[in-house]
Amino acid sequence: MELRMIDGLVPDGWILNRFNTLWNDVARPAERHAVPATDVVEDADGYHFYFEMPGLRADSVDLRVEEGRLIVAAERKAPEWPKEASVHLAERTYGAIRRAFRLPEDAAHDGVSASYRDGVLKVTVPKRPEAKPVKIKVNFEG
Repeated sequence: MELRMIDGLVPDGWILNRFNTLWNDVARPAERHAVPATDVVEDADGYHFYFEMPGLRADSVDLRVEEGRLIVAAERKAPEWPKEASVHLAERTYGAIRRAFRLPEDAAHDGVSASYRDGVLKVTVPKRPEAKPVKIKVNFEG
């Protein structure tokens, strides 16, 4: 986080620049694989994963089920600022995004569907038909 001096006590208006530069150099390796915030919801038909992943292009998303795991990976490209521009604050993360979940035993590995809307990647993993509860109708005779 950078702090800006309003009253002009610092010539260029920015304090803690040296600290910020050191911190950003230390923090950057952790950003190589950003982990998106995720909601996982189960209903009778399957599991629904909601990955918060704004700013993605369709060709950057890699989604797969592999060895019992749901794996989502993507790449968010950093904007190219003009050379003469001064970036005063850059909090958004760019680069590789990756998240993996071990799927439950009753999850079907085929029939997985995905959609992307308003910065959220929704992935639906259906349950195997034999794993779903079945209501049995009782016929009363008599």
